[in-house]
Amino acid sequence: APFKLTSEYVDLMGGISGVAYNKFVEVCKKCFNALRAENEQIISIVEIMQKDSNLPCFKNGETTSVLLKQRLQLQMTDEEADNFVETYLIGRSIGSYYTRLYDQFQMITQGIYS
Repeated sequence: APFKLTSEYVDLMGGISGVAYNKFVEVCKKCFNALRAENEQIISIVEIMQKDSNLPCFKNGETTSVLLKQRLQLQMTDEEADNFVETYLIGRSIGSYYTRLYDQFQMITQGIYS
């Protein structure tokens, strides 16, 4: 899943046809396009930070900024990016089997769930 979005989160927002859920989707689209609009500054900062860094988020070295650029889908128009956010990022994240499985693993290993 691109990010964790459990069915419980969606239920709290009134389901996929709820007002709060639709607001969430719209805000996600705006945020993603805002990041894309500022991509040069963001990527420049990452390039500076990745140099000689031992932080795990920069484990790919110089390719870290390249991978970030790819994630921003800069080849897409804003409308295509909106669709990408809604269908790929959010759509694939809702109630993902893998995030549920990971949550169960965490509960078992932490003794919360037996």
